[in-house]
Amino acid sequence: MKKFLDRKLRQYIQCHCSDTRDSLRCAQETILYGMLGISSVVFLFPYVIGVILAARLGLWPVILIDTLAYGWLLFLMFYRNLSYHGYAYGVLMLIEFLGLALLIVTGNHGAGWLWLFLAPVMAALLLDRHTGYRVAFGGAAATVILALLDWLLGPGWMHLLRDGLPSFMAIVSNYLALSVVAVFIIGRLLGSLETTLGVLRERTRELELTQEVTVDTMASLAEYRDIETGNHIVRTRKYVQLLARQLQRQSPELAAGLDDETVELLSHSAPLHDIGKVGVPDDILLKPGRLTKEEFEEMKKHTRYGRDALMHAEEKLGSNHFLRLAAEIAWTHHEKWDGSGYPRGLSGEQIPLSGRIMAVADVYDALISKRVYKEATSHEKALAYIVEHAGKQFDPEVVRALLLVAEDFKSIACEFSDQ
Repeated sequence: MKKFLDRKLRQYIQCHCSDTRDSLRCAQETILYGMLGISSVVFLFPYVIGVILAARLGLWPVILIDTLAYGWLLFLMFYRNLSYHGYAYGVLMLIEFLGLALLIVTGNHGAGWLWLFLAPVMAALLLDRHTGYRVAFGGAAATVILALLDWLLGPGWMHLLRDGLPSFMAIVSNYLALSVVAVFIIGRLLGSLETTLGVLRERTRELELTQEVTVDTMASLAEYRDIETGNHIVRTRKYVQLLARQLQRQSPELAAGLDDETVELLSHSAPLHDIGKVGVPDDILLKPGRLTKEEFEEMKKHTRYGRDALMHAEEKLGSNHFLRLAAEIAWTHHEKWDGSGYPRGLSGEQIPLSGRIMAVADVYDALISKRVYKEATSHEKALAYIVEHAGKQFDPEVVRALLLVAEDFKSIACEFSDQ
């Protein structure tokens, strides 16, 4: 049950969060939508019990307040057309309503002041400190107006002045002081956090650029030794990204292992799939013709050379998802679905998904590219070959993804042609 609720909450948050947001707004949205999702479940039982007990005691104002508040909460949760600010202000209005309503019904001894104090805190957390200050002063002003009405309509009507005016003013002063202090602290913390996140984003961009340049440089080591590969690493990187994105959309089972971060890592590590070729002798790698059986056995070792080099790098750096994924691709992209591939003869889902995706991208690019021992194959014939070998050489699901993005493959092949 816990796992089910946790999954549903994550889905609710993801479907509401915007696609383009900075890190701080991402955290604010997660807090807001997570709070709405949890509150709708957590407050259901207290609402039902509260209504039953209030009905037995004849406390109809309490029933009205609770029903309006819970209905408001459900509206905010299920209505999809509000902006982030719309949801945030809706939550603040709900909190203010509960606080003021409880003050009217129960006076200073109930939970009304607690709810009122929560409003400026949430305003500062979800929006900014200026909104928090406005909500704090607005809440104080609202209670003073209620107290004035209580005095004009007769002491005791709202229970606010039951303990006397000095007591009420002391409570309002403390509420306002605590609210301002809390909003100030939250504002300063969020300001520092935003500055830190900005620095981290800049450092992350620098690291990503450094990683990309390093990967391209490493991949070029193999490419420069194999003079025919041309833009092979550029094309295969884009092919892999296309296939992974399509698999995200078409297969819920595969999508579980293909989150956005993994897709990006796949596309960035794909150029290293043939890095092991630096260990293959020149007379084999550069041979202008088909390889003999013995030479092909030596060529097969490039998968192990690549895997070993990348795993050695990971050992030096510690656990690294990028290098582990790159090593996985280098080690398995020549495996075949029916188990007839190399180096280990893996079959079916024994082959990591990264290797199955790379296999399709690599073979497609090899088919459409000219080599000294063959002419380039047309896009249509390359697709026909891969479709024919689905379930034998290639994962059928990946082949289905290829057919759905075939035109994009063709565009990439034309844009980054070796000609």
